[in-house]
Formats: sequence, structure tokens, C-alpha cells
Amino acid sequence: MNWTEKTWIVATCGRGCADVLKAELKALGYEPQEVSATSVGIEGDLRDAMRLNLWLRTANRVLFEVGGFEIDSADELYEAVRELPWEDWLRPDAPFHVHGVAQHETIRDPRFAVLRCKDAIADRFVAQTGSRPDSTSTPEGASCVALYWKENAAQIFIDTSGIPLSHRGYRWRGWVAPLRETLAASIVLEVGSGQNPAEAFIGPMCGSGTLAIEAAWITQNRAPGLAREDYAFLRLNGVDTAAWQELKAEARTKFIAAPRTWIAASDVDAQAIACARENAERAGVDRLIRFHTCDFRDTPLPKPPALIVMNPEYGERMGLEERLVPLYEGIGAYFKAKCQGMRGAVFTGNLPLGRKIGLHPVRRTAMWNGDIECRLLEFDIYEGTRDARLIRKHGGGENAGADAPQ
Repeated sequence: MNWTEKTWIVATCGRGCADVLKAELKALGYEPQEVSATSVGIEGDLRDAMRLNLWLRTANRVLFEVGGFEIDSADELYEAVRELPWEDWLRPDAPFHVHGVAQHETIRDPRFAVLRCKDAIADRFVAQTGSRPDSTSTPEGASCVALYWKENAAQIFIDTSGIPLSHRGYRWRGWVAPLRETLAASIVLEVGSGQNPAEAFIGPMCGSGTLAIEAAWITQNRAPGLAREDYAFLRLNGVDTAAWQELKAEARTKFIAAPRTWIAASDVDAQAIACARENAERAGVDRLIRFHTCDFRDTPLPKPPALIVMNPEYGERMGLEERLVPLYEGIGAYFKAKCQGMRGAVFTGNLPLGRKIGLHPVRRTAMWNGDIECRLLEFDIYEGTRDARLIRKHGGGENAGADAPQ
């Protein structure tokens, strides 16, 4: 394949994130088509695939289609994959890695289909070059191939990302139940953070700081893949490395080192704040984020406009639902007592707890955190409340927040 020829490129994402991924692709000048609940496609060449790896914040992988066929068994899959000119595409000095999914009545375990693909590629190399390439069970340092087989239709892709794009490189250690970076970016973009530079971003209960860091990168217009060095497309035969350097140089010209957006993050646990600071330093945004060790109710707030985004515990992973009821009630009271004229957003995997906030969301978006179905609840926060008892119960009052920094 000539890498300048256009083919079908598929960007994968988490469930519930396809719409925001489509918006990203449109902003980059493409005409995306939704392929499934977890993938969006465009037409493009390898340079486009490189560009997507560099700029997409919400995608997990960028897949470059090299084959598609109708098959009805693992043996037919083997024969079809063996016919593809892998020796022209993959470098012989790099190991290759195969991953994928297979949904067919003849396949009990998808790993068997992946193994047949791996055998076909290796046997093709032997037949054409006389040597068998190494294969590996991990994408690190490897050329990567992806299989998608459903019923009688199979597609073969070169996985141009290799290591998932969520691996930004700044989070060496997470806090308790950290959000994947691509999911955090999806949340931040879904609520419209960064569209108005005058709107502050505040992240109480920040944990490892992922939401605030992704928000900072968005305000900087920083390409999330700029500092990463390991991409599987760099191990393809004939890849235009000069084009990759040009794309990175162009991204650097669009970078805003010191945006004017006010960003803050807080957590009641000093160790969480230490972790978040370390991650922010590696991400290059430690000077852009104001970190505070305090209860979320005591997080310093600027004047509106401001957006407060929280990802509180929701019981599935970290504790019992009953003990979290006061927390969610406290979030609602905090919004009403201290955040008038601002916007609020809560990402939770527990809908009954979400209702304990006691406010009517103006928007609900379904997103999945791994296998957990979650909701991103957005609130416009106005003066007054229908339930003053919650404010008194959770420490709010008429003058709450009056001394917040401006």
C-alpha cells in the first residue's frame, strides 16, 4: 500500500464518547461518520492517521484499514490475512503485536482468532522473505495489527497508535480509582470547558488531578500526543518521518504557554494533592493550576463565570452507597450556597446518589467508565433554593463564599 492513498481510518473511544470524538474530528477539518457506539471513521491517508494520533484527546486508538473480506471460519480468516502483503508494510526488525475482537458462531474465544491472524502474518513473512518475524503479547515497541470480525464480515487494520492514546505520559501514579485520561478529556470537552477563556475551571475532589490537567491542556491548545515518543506507525516500512516532524512543529506553533483561564483543583487528602502536583508538573501545567488541600466546600472560588467539575466516589469501587448519601447532599448544598451564577457538573456511576444532589440537571450524558454506566450531570446554578434545610445541614449559608478570592 502507498501510504499516501486514502483508506478508511477508525478512531476508537469509550462508550458514550463518540459524539465528542466526532466534534473533535470536525474541528480538525474532517467529515466523521459514526461507525459504532465506540468508534468514529473518516477517509484519509497515513499522514491523517499521524495527525489524529497527535491531536485527538478522546480517542483510544487510531486504526488504518488495510483489508476487508467476508469469511465464515478461522481457516478462511487465516487465508485472507495471509494474502495481504505484510512484508511491504511491517518492518522485519520490529516485533509485531495483534489484538482484536471476534464475534462469530465458530469462535468460542476471540484469542483464537487473534492467534490465527498472528500465524498468517508470520507465515506470509516466511514465504516472502525466508525469515519469521518476532511477535509479542504487548504493543510496546511493536508494529500493531487489529482485527474486527463480526458475523461474516472481517476488517484488518494497522493500529497506528500501539499503546493506547490514554497513556499521555504524565500520570506515573494514580490516586484511588483514577479516571482514564481520554475519559477525563471527554468529560471536560462535553461540558464545554475551554470554549470561553474567561470561564474558570475548578476541580474539587481532584484525586490525581486528571480532570484539571486535561482542562489545562485544552486551554493551552496543546496537542495531547506532542510529548509522546512511542507510536506504532513509526515502525512501518516507508513511513514519512519528515511529515511527522512537520506535524509536531505545526502543533508547537499553536501552543499557548500561558493561557488566561483560571484553573484550580482541591482535595481533602494531602497525599492526593501531592500526587496531582507531581502529575501536573510532568504535564507541564503545575504553574497553571492552583492546588488546595481542603474539603471541597472550602475550595476557593473566583467570580463567575466558572465551571465546577466533580468526580465523587459512587460506591461501585470505593465504598458503600449509604455512607455516600451525605456527600452527594453536600454537593448540592455547596452548589446552591457558594456557586451562584456558575455552572456545575458531576460525573457519577450511581444514579440514585446523583439524585441526592437535589438539583435538576439541565443536561444528562451517558458515559461509561470501563464497565460502569455513568452519567455526566450538568447544572446551571442560580440564586435561591427550594430546600434551605440542605444548605444549613451541610454548612452553607447566605454569606458562604463571600470571601473567596477574585
